[in-house]
Amino acid sequence: MYFMGSCFEDSSGISEINSILEILHPKPEIPTVTSEKGSFTTASTEFDADSMFGVVESLHQGDDYILCDDLGIEWADHITLNKTESNINFIHSKHGSSSTSASNLHDVVGQGIKNLGNMYFTKEQMVERINGKFSNKYNSNGNNTSITRIRKGDAALAEGYLDGLLKDYKLHRKCILSCSFLSKSAVTIEFSKIKRGESVSGHVIQLLWIISSFAHAVKDMNAIPIIYCAD
Repeated sequence: MYFMGSCFEDSSGISEINSILEILHPKPEIPTVTSEKGSFTTASTEFDADSMFGVVESLHQGDDYILCDDLGIEWADHITLNKTESNINFIHSKHGSSSTSASNLHDVVGQGIKNLGNMYFTKEQMVERINGKFSNKYNSNGNNTSITRIRKGDAALAEGYLDGLLKDYKLHRKCILSCSFLSKSAVTIEFSKIKRGESVSGHVIQLLWIISSFAHAVKDMNAIPIIYCAD
């Protein structure tokens, strides 16, 4: 910052780099992703295995409920519930070419942050969603499919399940960004340069601050920030 004839450097973010890198969770399936949602036909019952949506559902196949909330008034692209692990996951997906550019993160971080309050839904709110929006098939841009929005779980048992889950004193929430364009190793190389005081491109600094802002916003809501990425 330049102020009254002097330059000031805010180096507070540098001390956070190690903890910020811990937010990045490489997944071996991520490099196989070729699209965000894949292609559809009226007969489609699953998202393509090489789509981000397909990979997310594969990664969370052990959860009790997997709900596709994409499009319309959405809280996340996917919401998953797991009573054994006592957690609620809000997952926001974004596909793009591999890059350390901050621009790819803008939209998905914004989507994640604006929906943080929805992570503290009541049983009644989720039951209404399950019996309403989630009872329909997934339709994308006017393309009808046979993909159910309740990707896993029994809608008839949801009310009792939610009652137990939301009363669990161990319950914790995760806000997850699933990003095919990010590589932890590439980000680590650039962020390590910052720690050493070396020159980096402006977009790398922007990337640091965007991830840091995401992490702080999520933690301020007593949730856990996670980013799925390539190795």
